[in-house]
Amino acid sequence: MSGQPHLEPIDVEVLLELYRQACINAREHIELRYKRFALFVAITAIIGAATFSITDLHPYHVYVAVFGILMTILFWILDHRTRLFYEVKCRRILACEKLLGVTEYFVPYTEEAPPGIPMRILMHLIFATVLLGWITIEALFIFQP
Repeated sequence: MSGQPHLEPIDVEVLLELYRQACINAREHIELRYKRFALFVAITAIIGAATFSITDLHPYHVYVAVFGILMTILFWILDHRTRLFYEVKCRRILACEKLLGVTEYFVPYTEEAPPGIPMRILMHLIFATVLLGWITIEALFIFQP
């Protein structure tokens, strides 16, 4: 802790509380993201099944597909915003750890991302694929003879 600024006990208490709250908030944002994604998958599955299975909806297929497009865009925006809030909390956590001198105790360095495709890119690919699917279905319904 040689390079760390001297902190008064009250400053340490405040930083620890900020750290606790940021950790709790980050965890809640991740849980919210997973729950929303599960809800998105369920809604998409229901709308998709209704689009092709319920014969009473045949005159309204175009509208059902538009609803699928709108739901995909909505959930994509919600997922993106939740990820941004999560990243803000992670930056706060790292800042608190640095001020408290905790980062010196971690070996190896822990700020690196795990190997593989980043989660944000995977989520964008999933939403883009579903959106492209709904747009394709919409086009087929519109141009169907």
